[in-house]
Amino acid sequence: MESEKRYCAAIEQTSGGIYFVDVDSKGILEANTAICNLLGYTQEEFLALTLYDILAVDREIINSDIHLLLAEKQFLLISDGWNRRKDGSLVNVEVSLNLISCGGRKVICVVGRDITERKQAEELLRKSEAANRALLNAIPDLMIRITGDGTYLDAIPAKNFKTWTTHGDMVGKNIYDVLPPEIARQRMYYITQALSTGEMQIYEFELTCEDGKVSYQEARIVVSGENEVLVIVREISDRKQAEATIQYHAFHDILTGLPNRTMFDRHLSTALANAHNSKTMLAVMFLDMDRFKTINDTLGHAVGDRLLQGFAERVKACLRESDIVARWGGDEFTVLVPQITSPEDAAKVGQRILEALKPAFYLQGHATGEETPPLHITSSIGIALYPHDGEDAETLLRNADAALYRAKEHGRNNYRFYKPEMNAQASQLLALENRLHQALERREFDVYYQPQIHINTGEIIGMEALVRWRHPELGLVSPGQFIPLAEENGLIVPIGEWVLRTACAQNKAWQNAGFSPLRVAVNLSPRQFQQPNIASRVALALEETGLDPQYLELEITETTIMQNLDFASEMLRDLQTLGVYISIDDFGTGYSSLGYLKKFPFDKLKIDQSFVRDLKDNPHDIAIISAMITLGHGLNLKVVAEGVETREQLELLRSLQSEEMQGYLFSQPLTAEDATNLLHNPLIKTNIYCSTLCIAYSQNKLLH
Repeated sequence: MESEKRYCAAIEQTSGGIYFVDVDSKGILEANTAICNLLGYTQEEFLALTLYDILAVDREIINSDIHLLLAEKQFLLISDGWNRRKDGSLVNVEVSLNLISCGGRKVICVVGRDITERKQAEELLRKSEAANRALLNAIPDLMIRITGDGTYLDAIPAKNFKTWTTHGDMVGKNIYDVLPPEIARQRMYYITQALSTGEMQIYEFELTCEDGKVSYQEARIVVSGENEVLVIVREISDRKQAEATIQYHAFHDILTGLPNRTMFDRHLSTALANAHNSKTMLAVMFLDMDRFKTINDTLGHAVGDRLLQGFAERVKACLRESDIVARWGGDEFTVLVPQITSPEDAAKVGQRILEALKPAFYLQGHATGEETPPLHITSSIGIALYPHDGEDAETLLRNADAALYRAKEHGRNNYRFYKPEMNAQASQLLALENRLHQALERREFDVYYQPQIHINTGEIIGMEALVRWRHPELGLVSPGQFIPLAEENGLIVPIGEWVLRTACAQNKAWQNAGFSPLRVAVNLSPRQFQQPNIASRVALALEETGLDPQYLELEITETTIMQNLDFASEMLRDLQTLGVYISIDDFGTGYSSLGYLKKFPFDKLKIDQSFVRDLKDNPHDIAIISAMITLGHGLNLKVVAEGVETREQLELLRSLQSEEMQGYLFSQPLTAEDATNLLHNPLIKTNIYCSTLCIAYSQNKLLH
């Protein structure tokens, strides 16, 4: 009885579920509390069950297992089975069946253990191992385990690692047997460092692939065990290429491929040091494209970019291999010409650049692939010399920039050497530009009017409107000073619109005062003409002032037209539709193409004063003016000679059949008040000799 009690207590206290089943009836004879709790039954409920109710398998399988147990008279283990709970849910169990004899009856002792947590852990482990295998397969790195003495333990090449083809023959060998001695010693150094310090070691190396290309690798060595390291090798050719690209872009202009400002500064510093040591000269040049902004704004940035590329190619072709051209920014470029012996060497380079730019640029449209109209580009160049104009990079660049602005002042398309007085002039120009921004708002501009004379009748047939700037401190500022500044910074557009409205209003006022109608001529600057809405702006000025369009003359220079023939043609047609008079100004100074004279709707041709100035002493100018007058009359155009200042010029022009003239011989530009008084003077209509009266009037403001 004591033994039975101990036996029952042991069964009751065990953590596993234990119950006894009658072999014949499959009924439950006895069960401990653990199995009842596991399946959710009370003791009484559980004893009312059969083995078929508990095991969640088919009856045939249960009977087969019991038959096997009886036949073999042995222990039977079901390592992964299922028991059915009272609520119908299943629990994963490990079941062992033991055949025992009890009072002549065959009884099966069933021991059931809940293995749900173990199965979950096994599943997590399985997933983790699968994930690790997938990760290893996906890693684009070669992994090698090596001992501290350099013996290869194993190698796991990634599928897309192309450099090494096989590693099976490496396992078990020493690193000195696989690699050349010098390389093996290098690898062992890093392995020893990793083992001794415990820190990861990183190094890069190159490999030559089977196709002859060089592949760049990075190796990382980490301690992976006792006297053992893991070497992770990654191909970094793409990264190396990206780094090289970044390095290139850091020192080169992406658009033109030229060195950028940073790279130019480096070259200049090196060249200055060499020039100092060798006691030689060098030249620094600043150059840009004349009127590039107008082209860029009109034809678009895509065409502007290709023009910059073409410009860069032509400049580069003019230089020696030792010279450097860099894109400084926008349309500005710098040139370094080291190891020269005289200023003439630098002058030759500047002249070569100007000559290289003379042929027109033919550029293809970005979207259509069609060629844009031929573009004629000029450049202004400023030159500073070491050591005469500065001994450091900053001074040389600043002085070359000052020389560039002097080149622009002298009509562009030329080069100028730096002179000390240029910096003072540059400072004055900067101050003048700052004042110019406020001049229009402060009403410091005036419009002057210069009459145009028909020499056969002595009549005033027109007035050219000319803007003047009267600064309260500087006095009357020369148009040659402020108009290029306004053109460059864009202020010429609002200034030009103000002049247009003012001139139209004044002409309307003269008509209202009873004077015979005449035309007022207004210059359209290149920047103003390139505005896409120029026709609508002119129409608005006419509407606001009430002036009939036929009494407005718009003067456009031929260089402005030639910058973009298609655009110019469209704008001129729009202006002609308004009914205004159109004249081509400064004829003969640009391209003088018969083609565009015939194609475009001009009404008047103005001979530039540069031809009239030397008319008496230069027979070539006489021939040129004669040809211009004949050409104009042949195309049914009015022809006006500008800049007539002497009686000799007048007589020569008259002999060449020039009938309309303008210049100081007749009158200097007048204020609106003085121009009104001049219109009151009837003597102007007598004959051409009244020009002396005009001179007297201009000088003395007296009527004779």
